Parts: sequence; C-alpha cells; structure tokens
Amino acid sequence: MAAVASLEPKPPQREGSAKPPETKSEAAPATRPDWVVRAVPFFYGWLILPISMVAQFTTSPGQTYGVSLFNTHFSNDLQLSPLDVSFAYMWGTIIASLPMSLVGGFADRFGIRRSMTAVVLIFGCACLFMSQVGGVWSLFLGFLLIRMFGQGSLTLLATNSVDMWFRKRLGFAVGIRNLSMPMALALFPLISEALIDNIGWRSTYVVLGLGVWGLMLPLLLVFFRNRPEDIGQLPDGVKQLPVKPHLSTPVEPESDAHLPQFTLGEALLTRSYWILVTLMSSWAMIATALTFVMVRFLQSRGLSEDDAPVIFLCTALTMAICQFVGGWLADHIKLHWLMSVGAAGLALSVICYANITSVYGCALFGLVFGAAQGVAVSGASSAWARYFGRAHLGKIKGSSMTWIVAGSAAGPYLLNLGADYCGGYEPVLWLFTATFAALAIACMFCTPPHVKYSQPQF
Repeated sequence: MAAVASLEPKPPQREGSAKPPETKSEAAPATRPDWVVRAVPFFYGWLILPISMVAQFTTSPGQTYGVSLFNTHFSNDLQLSPLDVSFAYMWGTIIASLPMSLVGGFADRFGIRRSMTAVVLIFGCACLFMSQVGGVWSLFLGFLLIRMFGQGSLTLLATNSVDMWFRKRLGFAVGIRNLSMPMALALFPLISEALIDNIGWRSTYVVLGLGVWGLMLPLLLVFFRNRPEDIGQLPDGVKQLPVKPHLSTPVEPESDAHLPQFTLGEALLTRSYWILVTLMSSWAMIATALTFVMVRFLQSRGLSEDDAPVIFLCTALTMAICQFVGGWLADHIKLHWLMSVGAAGLALSVICYANITSVYGCALFGLVFGAAQGVAVSGASSAWARYFGRAHLGKIKGSSMTWIVAGSAAGPYLLNLGADYCGGYEPVLWLFTATFAALAIACMFCTPPHVKYSQPQF
C-alpha cells in the first residue's frame, strides 16, 4: 500500500513559491492587527464596505446628476450660453478621463488608503474652486478637477476597496456597495437644491467641499485598511484554511497564488476586457445623455420639468433592489449571463424613453432603466476582480475608467448633435437601442479569460 501511495500524483509546486503553511498558521496571516481592528468583533471587510459606500456617495458633486443642478446658474450668473457650459463640461470630462490608469497604478503601488486620502483632499479643493469660477475657462478647469477626482478617481478607488476584501462573497458585497448609487441619486439632488435655494450656488460648493473632507478624512485616517492580509485576516473573513482530501496541509481557497493575476498588458489582449469596457462605457455614455437632456426631452413631449423627479425616484427604487439582488446572483450564476440580461434591459429602457408621452411613461422608463442598470452593473463590477485578479486591479480598472468617463462626456454632445442633424431625438435613440442589443449578444462571450501565467507578474 505504501508503494501504491507513493505513486499518487502530487500537486505541482510553483517555482519560488512559499512552503505550505504549517498548522500553527492555519487561521490567517501572522500580521499583528492594530487596536482599531482588535476593537471590531467581526470581519473587518464588513466595515470597509460602508466606508466605500460613503466614498461613492461623496463623488456626487462630480457626477452628472450633481453638476446638472448648477447648469442654469452657470448660464445666468456667468453670462454663458448652454452651449458654452456643455462645451466646457465635455472637454473637461474628456481630459479628466486620461490619467485614470495612473491613479490606479498609484493605488497598486502605494495602497488605496494613501491614494484615496490624496484624492479626497484634492477633490475638496476642487469643490472650493468651483465656488470661485468666473468664466468659461475657469468653469472648464473646475469641471476638469471635479470630474477627474470625483467621478473618476474617487469612484475608482471606492470600488476597488471592496474588491480587495471579498472573494466568494464579492457579488453580494458589490450589490450592497452599489446601493450608494441610487441613494445618492435620490438624496443628493434634494440636498443640493435646498442648499442652493438658501445660500446660493457658490456657497453650496463650499459646503460640498467641506462635506467631502468631513465625511471621508476621519474614516480614512482612523478606520480604513488596504487589504485583509495587512491586518492578519483572510478574504471573506475565512477563519482557517480548508484541507483537501489528498493533502495533509491546508490550502487557501482562491488565494492570489491560485487566482489569475493579469497585468494590464495581458488584460488588454483578452476578449472579455474589451467587452466589459464597451458595456460600461456605452452605459455611461447613453445613461448620461438621457439624463442630461431629460428636461428638454420631456418638454418636447408636452410634459414639464416637474415630471422629471418621477423618473429619478423610480430609477433609484428599482436600481437599489436590482443591484442588491444582482449582487447576490453574481455569486451564484455566470457573470456573462447577468451582464447580457442587463444589456438587454438597457435596450428596453431606451425604447421606453423614446415612447414617453405621459407621467406614467416617465415612471415606466424609470423602473425599467433602474432595474437594467442594477443588473448590468452588478455583473460587470464583480467581473473585474474575478476575471483579472487583484495584483494589478488598479491599473486595469483605471484604464477602463478612462473609457467610462470619456463616454459620459461624449454622450450628451452626440445626442444633441444627432438630434440637430436628424430633426429629433428618435433616430439617435434607436441607434442607442441597437447598441445595447448588440452588447447583449456580445456579453454572452464575456467569459473568464484563459490563464496563461501561473504567477502574477509585477
């Protein structure tokens, strides 16, 4: 029997890999936790999750739904035409999209905590700068700063922080984290509108900048930690490493050594990377375009500006529900099917938008639009870490964020340009529908890429 046992195949040992962990260290890495971590009686990732949600909420001054509230004031007080404001917004956003890979690279090298602290400091200063703009060029610079460090950098780092702490439960965690998006969509316009009515738009930007600092800096300096391994824990709060039947030593499930660890160059060569980028950038482009011209579009259908909040509330409601459910589904079904269903739903939502003729049509569009975004974003958000690993996630998601931010800049301009040439919004809306329909088919092929490297290349 001993001779037979000796002939059994043994698992391959990677060259240069560490020896299997001893029984003494089965529980977690041997890093000593600090006093803050010791005071938390549960897995620390569940504390990182709400911090990332707060970070996502504080990006609101740099998001389209946050900027749109100030557009009329920019035109009236700065004596700028709507075309001037949209021109400054478009080019500020396009240029803001370019350095996202660098921001992700800094996070990979120096850690998310340091990178996010620097971004929050600069973003707060950008909000203060917006309170002092006096013309089209200073407005362009303000848009550049709040879009680069709010919508782009802070969003990137907030989403990456959760990816570092979860593996098997990543979809569930992402579903909870993404609830901050509909919460911000529902609450931030109300907060900003109240501030503008009471203290004016310039003072509102001062309050927003101070609010970003007040909310984020204490959380980052006291509670935020980069990775579970840094504090002696394992992803998902695993207490000890399971032992496979044919091994006498524990093996960490889905550890970094066993997961694919793509560099940015390797990710760029995969089909799934480009499908993910196309899906997310098309979503950003079309969703921003529909939101940016919403009031004007409703007025063209005989409705009023007062009907727009119906869309926002319905969108926030179904987005919250479907992001939570979609996050749970991301842990239980193939991600490419989830993204395909989401893209098909987005195509249906554009059809609903094109057929709005009453307040009930507004509600129907909002419900379908929110549900489709929730499903699509849940699948795509979980795919980055699961498909490409953590080692170079900052650079990989940063490069995708460049396309996403650029898409959000081009969307309103392309929709208005197409409407001018075609005599209405409808032809462009049907083009948007066809885009999402094609992506619904393409997402069926957005499967985990083939692993060509056994170890991460740093």
